[in-house]
Amino acid sequence: MDKHEKIKEELMSYFNGGYNCCESVVMAVCDYLGVDKEIPQKIATPFGAGMSKNGSNCGALNAAFICMGLVGGRRSSEDSKDKSFLPADRIFGKFKEKYGSTFCYDITDLDMKKTVETEEEKLKRHNELCGPLVVQVTQWILDELDI
Repeated sequence: MDKHEKIKEELMSYFNGGYNCCESVVMAVCDYLGVDKEIPQKIATPFGAGMSKNGSNCGALNAAFICMGLVGGRRSSEDSKDKSFLPADRIFGKFKEKYGSTFCYDITDLDMKKTVETEEEKLKRHNELCGPLVVQVTQWILDELDI
């Protein structure tokens, strides 16, 4: 099993283990990078579920931005922003092209603050929509890291 497949297994272990989309992607990428995931995971928590169930940017996409900042973020105001901006922008473009929108609500057609889903509906969305989506975004992140 190659390193990317191992990370995707870890990703799904997190995602199926109760972590939200953003947390799961960030934690898996931290594992891939060999960096401590405690603080990035905490930062990721409110970015999941369309930014705290507000239907805004997808949590997995938010995770991509957190990861690009983790890897290429500036250490001083003198540093270029491009090391994080450019790869994050490429992922953003791929995401929007593939899913048609960056908004959780548009992708899931679900108002997470008002809609009460059955366990069966939650499981179906988790497995058939959001699970493949977090895998795809993680792959895009790994592709950017391996350039």
